[in-house]
Amino acid sequence: MGEPQTAKLAKVLLMTICCAAAGYLFRTNLQLTYARDDAVLRAAIAQLPDPVAQAQTREIEAIEDELRNMSKSSSQASRLAMLAEARGKYPLDVPASLTDPFSAPVAEFTFEPDPPFVRVTAVMITDFDRIALLNVDGEEGIMVRQGAVFSDGRARITRIDEKGVTFSWIGKDYRASL
Repeated sequence: MGEPQTAKLAKVLLMTICCAAAGYLFRTNLQLTYARDDAVLRAAIAQLPDPVAQAQTREIEAIEDELRNMSKSSSQASRLAMLAEARGKYPLDVPASLTDPFSAPVAEFTFEPDPPFVRVTAVMITDFDRIALLNVDGEEGIMVRQGAVFSDGRARITRIDEKGVTFSWIGKDYRASL
């Protein structure tokens, strides 16, 4: 036939509580969505009965405290470094933050010049002497013996044999073949 009156009343009461809870959660969600200020956000999260939200709030506050302490110690360290610089004291070395990037010493590089282009045109080997005819950097017909120097004295003939000429250029040996 029909349900007892108390069961109907219980269903209506349960639906009313669910609607009220849904409305409360909807309003809280809107506040969180449109919150512009961190304080409003924290207050809204703190009102939630969720233990996860409360744990997250505590975590955020702990991180903020840590960042605040790091910022404070960083500013104290830079202040201490500036005071040390003013007094001319550098316990370890001049900190990179205090050096002028434009006054840092620039490494000097020296480039070795390329060896001369040597082309052997002829080699003559006798019992008494070894002579070669070379073209050096476009200059043709240079006659050299073992021990001769060329290219402003920076190159020296170290060996002449039937296969070509070996010369040293700034401490390195190079071979020019026939």
